[in-house]
Amino acid sequence: MPDRGVTGPEAEGVGDGASARVELARTLREWRARAGELPQKTVARRLNIAQTTVSRYESPDGRHPAPEAAVRALWSCYRLAEGDLDQALALRARVDEELRAGAASAKVAAPVPVAAVAVAAGEAVGEAVVAAGAGEPSAAPAAGRPRHRVAWVAGATAALAGVVAGGLLVHRLLAPTATTGGADEARRSSPAAAPPAAFPTTDFDIIYGNTSTKGTLTWYNRSVGLSGQGKSEDSSGCRDTTATSYSASGGELGSIHTGVVCGASENYNAAIPADVAGGASTVRICLDDGATPPAMLKCQDSRRP
Repeated sequence: MPDRGVTGPEAEGVGDGASARVELARTLREWRARAGELPQKTVARRLNIAQTTVSRYESPDGRHPAPEAAVRALWSCYRLAEGDLDQALALRARVDEELRAGAASAKVAAPVPVAAVAVAAGEAVGEAVVAAGAGEPSAAPAAGRPRHRVAWVAGATAALAGVVAGGLLVHRLLAPTATTGGADEARRSSPAAAPPAAFPTTDFDIIYGNTSTKGTLTWYNRSVGLSGQGKSEDSSGCRDTTATSYSASGGELGSIHTGVVCGASENYNAAIPADVAGGASTVRICLDDGATPPAMLKCQDSRRP
């Protein structure tokens, strides 16, 4: 998809993290429009995510940028060209770089030492007493002693008492109470919560001469996750991986291509549409010659566990 540039208030600092997030969100909105203005609800159902998640990914303020896996899944759902995915992944990488740079430059305020808290509390009390003594002493000073010295001594004594009192207060604030300790002990002794049930998976491995495709299927409710690696050791023997989902009655639900590989190994991560209740019953993975239309060289069927 050609880059149309950034105009208006977003034009300044296009390279910063906020602009990258805004551009990524706008790209995802354009993808959905090019796919026939699919409703967000339909997209969410196909990817087995919440509609609010799709909405956040497309939000104009870019505050919730889509992760790389979601970008790949949306690209596969909309069936767009390879160049569209490359542009979106470049934006996603730019977001990550700027977020890391921002986190590294953030300054964390230094904590105030406990002793400083106690001394500050004592000094405040002492200053209050000195001020009161300088204005209106409660007793006449002894002969030969200036009035301000009596006030200073009284203030110093009060400051010392304030330090002690402040230290005791801080100690009480920081010391674990019986209730807190009991709760901590209960948490340590209680068994860990059981993790949520994971979606079933199936591995596949297809070899044809010195080429192959190998990976894992993850069986979601209305889609099938496809992750793995395509390999071709000879640049003259290009290969692609075709994945097709089927319902229990044998009807085709959706089909995707992971991308042509020539003399290299490339990882892929995509989602196979299966927009029916309960998801796909069977997925057929084929290693093809990468032509248009492709010739299927070797296939393997996998059934939902």
